[in-house]
Amino acid sequence: MNLTIIEHHPQRVLEAFRRGEFDQIEIIGEADEKEFFELCFREKIIEALVQTMPSVKKKEEVPSWFILAANLSLKLHLENSFHAFETVIRCGGLLSALPPAIASKHLDPATQRLLISCQGFNDKNTYDRTTPCDQDTLRKALKNVPAARWQDWYNAGVQEVYQRYGFFDPAGIFVGDGTYLFVPDNEDYEGSVVMWFDEHNHPVDYEKLTPQERKHVRRRRCYKMVTLLHLRGQSFVYAAVALVPGNAHESPVLYELVEKFVRRVGKGVMKKLILDRGFIDGRRISHCHRELGVAVLIPMKKKMDIWEDAWALGETQPWLDVPTPPSVPTPVPANRPPEIQQRENKRQQTLAAKKAQEPPPPLCEQLQKTQVCPIKGFTSWSEATVPIHVLLIRDVYADGHHEGWGLMTTEDFVDPFAPLQEYALRTSIEERHRLLKCFYDLTDFRSRTFNAIAAQVVFVLLSYSLRQWQLWKLLQTQIAGVTPEHMKNALSIRREYVVIYHQSAYTQMALVVFARELLELQGLARDKALRKLRELEQSMLCPLENLRPP
Repeated sequence: MNLTIIEHHPQRVLEAFRRGEFDQIEIIGEADEKEFFELCFREKIIEALVQTMPSVKKKEEVPSWFILAANLSLKLHLENSFHAFETVIRCGGLLSALPPAIASKHLDPATQRLLISCQGFNDKNTYDRTTPCDQDTLRKALKNVPAARWQDWYNAGVQEVYQRYGFFDPAGIFVGDGTYLFVPDNEDYEGSVVMWFDEHNHPVDYEKLTPQERKHVRRRRCYKMVTLLHLRGQSFVYAAVALVPGNAHESPVLYELVEKFVRRVGKGVMKKLILDRGFIDGRRISHCHRELGVAVLIPMKKKMDIWEDAWALGETQPWLDVPTPPSVPTPVPANRPPEIQQRENKRQQTLAAKKAQEPPPPLCEQLQKTQVCPIKGFTSWSEATVPIHVLLIRDVYADGHHEGWGLMTTEDFVDPFAPLQEYALRTSIEERHRLLKCFYDLTDFRSRTFNAIAAQVVFVLLSYSLRQWQLWKLLQTQIAGVTPEHMKNALSIRREYVVIYHQSAYTQMALVVFARELLELQGLARDKALRKLRELEQSMLCPLENLRPP
């Protein structure tokens, strides 16, 4: 293989471009993907993950680190289809983050097409490639590994890497949850089941519904994803995952994830576990507190004896008003053009005027205050073998009525408002799931085999968590405070730059700068540039032909 190193010489290449003597034009959209992989390779986190990753190859064809990195690159570009691999790898930042000794771009003297030279990819074949490997290599690599091994890898090897690299915050707050992953109603989706759901996507028992209620439900095919999330600031890291049929009970699955996590990483990493009512299990909650050193915070059900006992005592106890946080005005974005700022001010004035004209809500809907009442040391819950501490919460309305609910915990809290504040953290879980399903297209499964489905889920969660780690390292704004649309624009391959090649040199420029240079070209130089752009359009929008596997 004749390896050519291409160096950065902006002025030389720009002058050649203006004369029409350049060799090739390429569009890249690295965004911050290059910085992401540079950090991963520099900190050797890719190497650490590969050491425990399941073997994904039958032959020494493609290095395991590249299969891992390529899948992460696809997920950072919000792609689940391997058909996008050719464009993503050529236009993204992964190859740019690698040293020239491993990967380099150069021109084919005969065809003037941009080729990629990669070291360590089936060295017995010496031809250059348009991509380091083809899409089928990646697809088969994931499908050939059993789904259980992908999940075991995430819940063992990946966990150990997270702990080694400081992913887990000393506060030790974890959140357990389950969510449905819906797929088309095709029985070929291995391991999926069909269930009945209401308009809010809550499962229902069809046989117990009235004829009128049955009009508002529908059959949907699904899996269930049970996750253990770690809270760090205002963002999350996915610490463990299990993918099961949709009709499987999520409670024993989650507690098994908790048990294995604590046994693997040691006591003290997980200090508090926040759950919803679906995970109420007195025996398992007691086990978490007594054997694992994990305090559990979970809402009560009104049919429980402890609920009636707590509220009976609450009628005789003083209640404390929950402090109302001061309203903070939304900051005005800096550096807005005056005309845009004027339109925004006018819009806010219009909304305020409309709100002032609206009639006030009825007294029964006007919330006046929220109150809490702590009651500690319950032993009346027969399923629990440890003392249970309760925090009663009630919302008081203007007409005098109140609506109440309660939290129970195995931790003897001092601050009466602390359990309520901690449980409020769980509300952001739904936003995380929405982000994964809508923004990351988590349920956009391109294969119906359970192996490939499990692999996709694992790599989406891994890329999300590694992205969090990158932001912590760089002390940047956490992803929880960034809209999906902003992140998509930041990571999409459509955030483009233009690269011009001339002999053994290249230059890179923003799209608007390239447009200005293109408009100033004359004669043959302009014709050549337009011809190269038409060739580029065809090569990027259409699949590359006759791709040879390594």
